[in-house]
Amino acid sequence: MLRTLRSLFVLLALCSAAPAAQATEQVDLLLVLAADVSRSVDQPKFQLQREGYAAAISDKRVLEAMVKSGACDSLIADAGRPEGRPLREIRARLFATIDGACDHGNRVQRNKDLGQVDLFGGGDDSSGSIAVAPLPDVPPWSEIEQLNYEKEALGLYWTGHPIDRYAEDLRIYGAKTTADLLPKRVPADDESLSLSVESEGAAAAAPSNGNGNGHLVEEISIGGIVSGLRPLKTRKGDRMCVFFLDDAAGSLEVVVFPEAFKQFGHLADNGQMVLVKGKFERDDESARLLASEIAPVEAVRERLARSVAIKLSTPPHDRATFERLWDVFAQHKGDRRVAFDIELQDSDRRLRVKVDVNAQIRVRPSERLVSEVEKICGAGSVTLR
Repeated sequence: MLRTLRSLFVLLALCSAAPAAQATEQVDLLLVLAADVSRSVDQPKFQLQREGYAAAISDKRVLEAMVKSGACDSLIADAGRPEGRPLREIRARLFATIDGACDHGNRVQRNKDLGQVDLFGGGDDSSGSIAVAPLPDVPPWSEIEQLNYEKEALGLYWTGHPIDRYAEDLRIYGAKTTADLLPKRVPADDESLSLSVESEGAAAAAPSNGNGNGHLVEEISIGGIVSGLRPLKTRKGDRMCVFFLDDAAGSLEVVVFPEAFKQFGHLADNGQMVLVKGKFERDDESARLLASEIAPVEAVRERLARSVAIKLSTPPHDRATFERLWDVFAQHKGDRRVAFDIELQDSDRRLRVKVDVNAQIRVRPSERLVSEVEKICGAGSVTLR
């Protein structure tokens, strides 16, 4: 059912901008693919089970959108399961196969039109044989690439939300979510709509922070993705902007007046993940946040971290590893301490040692620092504490 919905989203997105003839062709293709995709296969192979529709996929945009949306996930039997391969690996490999699959389909269709057969292909297709091509080995997509491709194909994030990876840090920091702040419309018994506030904390705060008539005002922080950015100017010509901040639960309007825009306007860009601090205003009809500060969402982790812990073992790591790390630390000077968790291995025993680095070496935690250290010490070797 979910796969069918994804296919429908893709179909609507593609056909809305396509000529009538091309749209009909895409509908036929999707119907055939829906029948094929509904049957999971046991091998990691991309199968062109209907070579007869080769002409329809000469515009490979259709297949690309279906892979990006996840409509082809079930071509791999264990895709996305806890014990199976991650979706970002499967989709990257399927996507890399599209060019070759389209070329093969076009070649088969051209041969059929000309009445030709492959000298080494067995000649007769009446046996119902299936063209099978191994999936190429390519680097998996990153999590954010997978989600952005879903957004591109479907107009929404499907398997998660980019802000989810920062959800725990935001919670510890005390940031709100749109679910905490915004009313939710629920159907009443008489089928009319009534407002109910999900967050008890926000509801309880209304009398104390408001003006007695249901108007709520409070200082908050919230993380999300910038969308629908509208640059504006005041009557005096000062620049400001309005945008929506999206998280996994909804959207909140954010207004950045000229004073805040001068300092943080460069961070207000569509697609950017940011942490916004300011005055939240809500009444019975609307809600908005008047921004006083905007920061990259990675800054939350930086503000929370008190130290950087690096785990490694020796061998394989040696003096050269530490020299490379010193160079990285020099590029990220700050005030947080660095600690090593070192596992010493030999043929007889293992010894684990924890060492705090000299007080003269301090760093500034950031996503870039973590990435550079993990390139040297391996994925998962860095912990911000």
